[in-house]
Amino acid sequence: MAEKNMIVALIISFIFTGLGIAYAGDVQKGIIFFAIGIVLNVLGLWVHMIFSIIGLIFWIYALYTTYQEVNAVNGA
Repeated sequence: MAEKNMIVALIISFIFTGLGIAYAGDVQKGIIFFAIGIVLNVLGLWVHMIFSIIGLIFWIYALYTTYQEVNAVNGA
C-alpha cells in the first residue's frame, strides 16, 4: 500500500470529520465517523448545546484516530 500524506489526511479530517480516515485506507470506519459527526452537529444545532460539545470532543478524537491510521499505513 502506498504511503499516505499525514498533512493531507489531517486537513481532510479537520474539514470533514472522519474522511481523513477513509483517505488513510479504512473507508468504512471513515464513513462511520463522518456520519456520527454529522448527527452530533445536527443534534447540537436543533436539540441541545450538549451535543455540540460532544461533537467537538468527537471531532478531536477523529483527528487523533486519523493520525493513528496514517501512522499505521505508513508503518511508523
